[in-house]
Amino acid sequence: MPDSFRRLSFRFLAAGAFALAFAAIFLIGFELGGGGAPAAGGGAAAPDALRAHLLKERDSLRALLAESERQRVILERASQIDAEARKVLQKELKQAQDARLELERELTYLKRLVQKGGKGAIQVYDMRLARGIGTHEFLYSFTIAQLVPGFGRSVGRVGLSIVGVREGASESLELADLPSADPRQLHMDFEHFQNLQGVIEVPEDYDPESVVVSIEPESKLLLPTSVVFPWELSRE
Repeated sequence: MPDSFRRLSFRFLAAGAFALAFAAIFLIGFELGGGGAPAAGGGAAAPDALRAHLLKERDSLRALLAESERQRVILERASQIDAEARKVLQKELKQAQDARLELERELTYLKRLVQKGGKGAIQVYDMRLARGIGTHEFLYSFTIAQLVPGFGRSVGRVGLSIVGVREGASESLELADLPSADPRQLHMDFEHFQNLQGVIEVPEDYDPESVVVSIEPESKLLLPTSVVFPWELSRE
């Protein structure tokens, strides 16, 4: 638990305990002293009233002490939750870093492989999905890039399909199967990289699960590529 939480919890308990102890000592002293001398003119009821008042104060202080303990438990639990959250975030960060390093190693190996074979290869990345205007309308965008420096122009067709479930069965839908898709076809023609984007509308009874991007080059010197992305909508 952080020191600030410990100090605050201790202050809550110390204040409540001190007040309760003070009230108890005062009440005991009052009882031992016989409640004080009776006041003239029918003041015999005054000690009883004072005693009742002190008992009420004692109960209030007990409630304050209980509330202080409750606040201490809440603060301690909040501190534990913060520590657990930090551990989870650190673990997820390490996993992401490990995955990135593994991906970089794979890309380096792929570059060496295609360079030795005298062929080029396309990398597909940065897939983004977001909701459109309609209930079942979605926006997509992604980037394609040439992995081999100095390869030249990369020309060909880019296929995009949605894989999902309809009525309990798996089903794949290409852009041609989606009447509202815009554009209906995707093409590539670039030297370094190219950004592609569009709009699709899936059927009402269709539950998307992933997006598949397929690279179909015109040249035999360019390797075909197929990449699968999970169907994850952007928060933006």
